[in-house]
Amino acid sequence: MTDEASLPDLPAHVQRLPDRGGLAVLRLQGPQGATVEVCTQGAHVLSWRDATGRERLFLSPRARFAPGAAIRGGVPVVFPQFSGRGALPKHGLLRGLPWRLSETSSDARAARLAFEIQDSGATRGLWPHAFHARLVIVLEAGALDIRLQVTNTSPTPFSFTSALHSYLAVADVRVAQVHGLAQRPYEDAADGGEWRVHPDAPLGFDGEVDRVYPEVRSALVLEEPGHRLQVAAEGFPDVVVWNPGPSLAAALVDLGEDQCARFACLEAASVLKPVVLGPGEHWSGGQRLQTA
Repeated sequence: MTDEASLPDLPAHVQRLPDRGGLAVLRLQGPQGATVEVCTQGAHVLSWRDATGRERLFLSPRARFAPGAAIRGGVPVVFPQFSGRGALPKHGLLRGLPWRLSETSSDARAARLAFEIQDSGATRGLWPHAFHARLVIVLEAGALDIRLQVTNTSPTPFSFTSALHSYLAVADVRVAQVHGLAQRPYEDAADGGEWRVHPDAPLGFDGEVDRVYPEVRSALVLEEPGHRLQVAAEGFPDVVVWNPGPSLAAALVDLGEDQCARFACLEAASVLKPVVLGPGEHWSGGQRLQTA
């Protein structure tokens, strides 16, 4: 059920939408009519419409909304484990937990929400560390900036992997391309973790794509006929590119074969080299999505 105490009195630029599966959903109104919708479970961004009204994120029509359940699409927060690369539940601990709305503001340039969460008995039962996490969402007319901040509040160091698992909407992924990865090495998780070098060409989507590109410093561009989206990261050294392809999508009950053509995941991530934080230390990583 929704935790009413986690939602203070809301200003005019933040609207509470009808709950979905007992989960609270907020809409942030930004400049020139841009909007973002966020589920307080997971601080999960569900929708981003820029000032033109175009939906820039994919949310599966079969996404499950229920306490503790992962939501398929939008921008899930991955922490402290990426995917199944470890002993924790897939993609970590935070996407199925309620976050607290801690800040909201708005001016002529941007509107902003911030959510916070800290360790609890539930998290320490799986991952025995004390932490504080904050997700800051900044909405502009033609851009969305999402930043994850983590503080080690325990007396000992810990390490983690993390990502902003962005599902970017496209009309047809089969004619979409990603620019900016030419001649870069990548780990091909769709082929047993083999290492390869990307050719001197844009990345296209033909069947399953599941890759980790390390140490990507420059912005990428997701292009489809008539539309371009610039994707830039800061603090996250790796880029994960994922689309399940029809066969795998058909096996996912919250997705389905017919939906895999509607998105490309370009994720800001720290996968291959875990972040190490000592007691009291802070880390921050963000992703900026900007219409181009």
